[in-house]
Amino acid sequence: MGLLIDGQWQDQWYDTKSTGGRFKRSESRFRNWLTADGAPGPGGTGGFEAQPGRYHLYVSYACP
Repeated sequence: MGLLIDGQWQDQWYDTKSTGGRFKRSESRFRNWLTADGAPGPGGTGGFEAQPGRYHLYVSYACP
Protein backbone atom coordinates (compact mmCIF):
# COMPACT_ATOMS: atom_id res chain seq x y z
CA MET A 1 0.00 0.00 0.00
CA GLY A 2 1.20 3.51 -0.67
CA LEU A 3 0.23 7.10 -0.13
CA LEU A 4 -0.05 10.37 -2.02
CA ILE A 5 2.60 13.00 -1.20
CA ASP A 6 2.43 16.40 -2.95
CA GLY A 7 0.39 14.91 -5.80
CA GLN A 8 2.82 12.05 -6.45
CA TRP A 9 2.06 8.43 -5.51
CA GLN A 10 4.71 7.01 -3.17
CA ASP A 11 5.16 3.28 -2.65
CA GLN A 12 5.71 3.50 1.08
CA TRP A 13 3.70 3.15 4.26
CA TYR A 14 2.84 5.71 6.92
CA ASP A 15 5.40 6.47 9.62
CA THR A 16 3.98 4.71 12.67
CA LYS A 17 7.12 4.68 14.82
CA SER A 18 6.85 8.38 15.70
CA THR A 19 3.19 7.95 16.79
CA GLY A 20 3.58 4.70 18.69
CA GLY A 21 1.63 2.76 16.07
CA ARG A 22 -1.33 5.13 15.99
CA PHE A 23 -2.62 6.69 12.80
CA LYS A 24 -2.21 10.45 13.06
CA ARG A 25 -4.00 12.36 10.35
CA SER A 26 -2.22 15.43 9.01
CA GLU A 27 -4.06 18.72 9.28
CA SER A 28 -6.20 19.57 6.27
CA ARG A 29 -4.69 21.90 3.71
CA PHE A 30 -8.10 22.94 2.45
CA ARG A 31 -9.35 25.76 4.64
CA ASN A 32 -11.08 28.05 2.16
CA TRP A 33 -14.80 28.72 2.20
CA LEU A 34 -17.51 28.94 -0.44
CA THR A 35 -19.67 31.96 0.21
CA ALA A 36 -22.43 33.67 -1.77
CA ASP A 37 -20.27 36.70 -2.57
CA GLY A 38 -16.76 35.25 -2.28
CA ALA A 39 -16.12 36.88 1.10
CA PRO A 40 -13.76 35.19 3.61
CA GLY A 41 -15.26 32.54 5.86
CA PRO A 42 -15.42 32.49 9.67
CA GLY A 43 -11.66 31.94 9.94
CA GLY A 44 -10.97 35.13 8.00
CA THR A 45 -9.13 33.36 5.21
CA GLY A 46 -10.00 33.67 1.54
CA GLY A 47 -13.30 32.61 0.13
CA PHE A 48 -14.59 31.61 -3.27
CA GLU A 49 -17.81 32.82 -4.82
CA ALA A 50 -20.45 30.07 -5.11
CA GLN A 51 -21.24 29.25 -8.73
CA PRO A 52 -23.84 26.70 -9.91
CA GLY A 53 -22.31 23.44 -11.17
CA ARG A 54 -18.71 24.42 -10.40
CA TYR A 55 -18.01 22.70 -7.10
CA HIS A 56 -18.63 19.09 -6.09
CA LEU A 57 -18.61 17.55 -2.64
CA TYR A 58 -17.24 14.02 -2.38
CA VAL A 59 -17.81 12.07 0.82
CA SER A 60 -16.26 8.75 1.74
CA TYR A 61 -16.96 6.58 4.74
CA ALA A 62 -13.71 4.72 4.12
CA CYS A 63 -11.43 4.00 7.04
CA PRO A 64 -9.82 5.82 8.75
